[in-house]
Amino acid sequence: MEGKIEYLCLSLEGKKKKKRNSVLLLLLPSSKFQVVSASAVELNKLRSPSGSEQKIVGEMGKERRLTVFLSIIWALTILYGEMFAYWVPSLWTCSWPHHLRHSSSSSVKRLNDSGDYVKIAVLADPQLMDRTSLHLSPKSLALEIAQFYTDLFMRRAFLLSVLRFKPDVLLFFGDYFDGGPILSDNEWQESLSRLKHIFDLNVLQKTKNMKVYFLSGNHDIGYEALYSKTPEVIRRYEEEFGARNYKFTLGKVDFIAIDSQTLDGNSQGNVTSATWNFIANVSQDSSSMTRVLLTHIPLYRPDWTPCGPYRSSPIINQRILRAPENQQILYQNYVTESPDRRDPTPDTCTTISVFSLNFQ
Repeated sequence: MEGKIEYLCLSLEGKKKKKRNSVLLLLLPSSKFQVVSASAVELNKLRSPSGSEQKIVGEMGKERRLTVFLSIIWALTILYGEMFAYWVPSLWTCSWPHHLRHSSSSSVKRLNDSGDYVKIAVLADPQLMDRTSLHLSPKSLALEIAQFYTDLFMRRAFLLSVLRFKPDVLLFFGDYFDGGPILSDNEWQESLSRLKHIFDLNVLQKTKNMKVYFLSGNHDIGYEALYSKTPEVIRRYEEEFGARNYKFTLGKVDFIAIDSQTLDGNSQGNVTSATWNFIANVSQDSSSMTRVLLTHIPLYRPDWTPCGPYRSSPIINQRILRAPENQQILYQNYVTESPDRRDPTPDTCTTISVFSLNFQ
């Protein structure tokens, strides 16, 4: 205790008087103590902080309130990005169109009955991330983290945004994988399992109220220069997703799906000739129903053709890459024009629309 002075404050209240006094016990270095009587007001003055201390306390309070405010903003931002943003399309920004049908009379009927139309949701180019995407080791932590969050984003978008519209048909336009043609069988099966989980394919394909159709993309089977050397990429694709060229009917419309990646291949090859033979057979069908042609790679159009107001790039010209040793196609962004090539759009149809989706 030597060199120190300590004090202890006690509050005393009289029984008859309302006046409150305090006793200040001073502990002196000589180990003796002295009792000093003081009023509560005097003690409050003794204990009250100085002006600088009050300023520091006030600044700490402001910082604490600012920290709480910013924490709330951060939490709301996370909730919006991870949850609420996926609800926006179905709640406010998107809806199925309600067409009007004009009858012979002057009355107009709104097509609200589910039997009047078929609702189709189109999904394209998920391109699940794999070792070819970022040139990372197949089992690296960085790749697994990237796969986890990209898969999570797509699954939430699909379940909370797409399925909330309750479509009758899901139409996948290809490019399910990123490096699909060059993945080993084990890697391909692993990516396939992720694809099924993201889009709940095992459940949806067993659901009677929803039909699912698939088109092949260049990231799934590649082009001629690849599948001519490794035909197993087409085999494993067809074993899982079915035929690459086929026709199906929805309502009063025939949909014709073709593997456009094979159209510019060697006409003597089995893969390319099979696609053109399918087109020829469909053209001989004299059905009067409206037809829609579905492709992943768009059909030929001249350079400098406008892409329309909804495309980020107003003009996309032909890009094609060929192998130097045999001129087989390594990459193309749409089908080429060739004087000895037939038009891939089927003949003898009442009306035809061409619908292609391939994100560059």
